[in-house]
Amino acid sequence: MDEIRLIFGGSGSGKSDFAESLLSDSPEKIYLATMRRDKSAIRRIERHIRRRADKGFTTIESTGDFSKAGIPEGSDVLLEDLPNLLADAMFLSDGGVCHDAYEKVVSDIEFLMKRSKRLIIVSDDIFESGTDYDPLTEEYMRELGRIHTFLAERGKVTEIIAGIRVDYN
Repeated sequence: MDEIRLIFGGSGSGKSDFAESLLSDSPEKIYLATMRRDKSAIRRIERHIRRRADKGFTTIESTGDFSKAGIPEGSDVLLEDLPNLLADAMFLSDGGVCHDAYEKVVSDIEFLMKRSKRLIIVSDDIFESGTDYDPLTEEYMRELGRIHTFLAERGKVTEIIAGIRVDYN
């Protein structure tokens, strides 16, 4: 693996555009979409696909277990987005909660690290609201923070604030 980078920022910050620009020179780039395709998400997913149509990405939709996703060895991968991946691992379709979601997500990321040449992961900045949350939401936020730390220990971290890039390491 040549590069792993976590890119995070608020909604509409420009983090996705920046992530895509990092792979603009790539001959084989995969857009790994982690949003579950349900009625509420279909328009958003289709808009994202149209927005990337002329950028040369091959889109693969997967909500986890990336070993089954058909990601070509040595490709450059843009994973969008980490909060959806964690939510799908943590909040089960039957209403249950998986308390080892961190391990599942990290296992998926480790697979991508072995499989890809460059791995760019997009995440959200959900840590600055100053609001008290219920214990389950706090657990989700804590696990997302742990995954951010895991990624920061292995690669580069960039925050995008209103289109402005801030590199942390």
